[in-house]
Amino acid sequence: MASLLCGAREGSGVSRLSGGAGGSPGVAAAIRAVFAGDGGEHALDDPQFGDVTGAVRRLRYEGRELVAKLRSRAAAHAERTLAAEAARRLGALAVDGFGRIEVCVPDLVPLDDRTAALVSPYLGIPVSASTDGLDGLSAEEIEDLLLAVLGRGVEASGCIPRNMFRQSGRTVLIDWEDALLVPAGTAAPGALTVMKWDIAWSDLAGHDLGLRRRLTAGSDDEPPLDGFESILAAWLPAGLAAREVRRRGIELTLASELPAAGPKSASAARLGHLAEDVLPPGLGVFHTVLTSRLRADQGEDAYADLLHRLDALTENTLASDGRGLERLRRPWVIALFSTAEHQLAADLQTLEQLVVRLEELQGIDGWDAACERAEIAEDVTARIARTAQARLGLDGLELILRGSCAQGVLGRGSDIDFELSSPDHPHGHRALEDLVIEALACLGLVAEGSAARPTERDVVSADGMLSRDLHEWFELRRPGTDHHSPGWVATTIAAPSATIITCPSEYERQGRELTAKYLWFESRALLARLVFTHAAGMPPPVKLVPQLSFLHELVPGDEAAEVEALVRLAFALREAADPALPATGLDAELEQLADRLDALRRRLGLPGPRNL
Repeated sequence: MASLLCGAREGSGVSRLSGGAGGSPGVAAAIRAVFAGDGGEHALDDPQFGDVTGAVRRLRYEGRELVAKLRSRAAAHAERTLAAEAARRLGALAVDGFGRIEVCVPDLVPLDDRTAALVSPYLGIPVSASTDGLDGLSAEEIEDLLLAVLGRGVEASGCIPRNMFRQSGRTVLIDWEDALLVPAGTAAPGALTVMKWDIAWSDLAGHDLGLRRRLTAGSDDEPPLDGFESILAAWLPAGLAAREVRRRGIELTLASELPAAGPKSASAARLGHLAEDVLPPGLGVFHTVLTSRLRADQGEDAYADLLHRLDALTENTLASDGRGLERLRRPWVIALFSTAEHQLAADLQTLEQLVVRLEELQGIDGWDAACERAEIAEDVTARIARTAQARLGLDGLELILRGSCAQGVLGRGSDIDFELSSPDHPHGHRALEDLVIEALACLGLVAEGSAARPTERDVVSADGMLSRDLHEWFELRRPGTDHHSPGWVATTIAAPSATIITCPSEYERQGRELTAKYLWFESRALLARLVFTHAAGMPPPVKLVPQLSFLHELVPGDEAAEVEALVRLAFALREAADPALPATGLDAELEQLADRLDALRRRLGLPGPRNL
């Protein structure tokens, strides 16, 4: 096998395996084995070398230590092409304090039809892991390096300590996926590039170097908004120019990731970078927003405490098998939102305590467990939504629950239906709802927002612009109340008339589905009709337990007992069905339940679904 070189002096700057960029079948097999966890002689167990995403591995092949990074074939080809061009443009560059500047151009090793590995030599400890900090480097020398690379026509936002290796008179640069090729002689980098340089080099120094004040960012030809900025824009006032969104994003990121004061402060930059890998996209951006606001509102000590807590979480989870992502996600989200609840009343359970109890309830069937699950899920949802709304400054939105959670009986196969809406956002603030859904998913709760609302139009506003499904209307409830509480919706849509309530709904006119899920809906619809028809002059209860108690005041005792028996039987059948499959088992029991529901409705004079 030919030598694997990095920054070869013959001018190519290309690392080579087996004399070509494609590597050899043996290399590909070794890489596949290492990523599959069966690397054998090729695997290297190095606790200091970890990648929580599972996309990077260190391995040994034919006596050489290598690093392989998994990418799609298209992305791998694009990154290698950028690296090769950067090597060409930076040829013979030397900078005081850094020596020769060399580019490590990885080999591209195809692994299958869709993926490839970018393979480079193991270069040792990066500058970011140096125990000497800047190791004698001055801010002027760092500035000279960045501008020298830029002047050669390479805007390398990745020209930062974690991607640099200093070796006997030379500095080797890796990771070119975000590099931009610009005209030679360019003197003003983009604003995002300056931000990344400022954070990373300040992190190494342990204090704010203020590179953003030394380097003038260009104002023209800025790239379009990236994924972070697009998410942020959806939380900001509508109509902001892209330039303003970028300015605010940079301001928040600097406030979140510049070094924190205090002896126990962890690396804010490293944790901010890790948050992008650990958390779903929206929560990754929210991490930045929350930590920046925490720093401004509660000061450096509170900020450093949170960083220390997050750092402790990550200490033992950077496992080489990539499972660290799953292990980190939940405690990370708990830490973020718990810190924001610093003024929590002493008699309230912590978010962590609630999540632990939810985990305990996962394997427990039955009505009582479902009632407790709904109560906890409601509390968790309200606290997550309230914190997100407050930290993002999205005032005026109301959290309204729907579905089984609103009715206080959340079975194992049910999710949380909610909306964050207002007269200005009558169809829900989708971006905020998506954030809450991401957070709840990390805590083990499946949720749906306004995008999953029923589309039937039983109850319609006077202008015809807004509407609600009748059964959804019966369920609307704000957290903390047991009774019907539709909030702003009631100011726009009048309550359904007795005529609407006593006629089949649009959904029911579509016909009955003989499934446990549908009959669970059907039994609850029967109960709601009774309660809403007879609850004069007061908001009727929405939760099933208060509805069942109220029922005994509305109908004869034997009929009330039959309603309760059918509701509980429908719930039991719903729980017995596999939530992951269409709930069409237990056909005989389902048919008997459907017949009893039909008979009861006939006796009580209530409408129901068409029998198909």
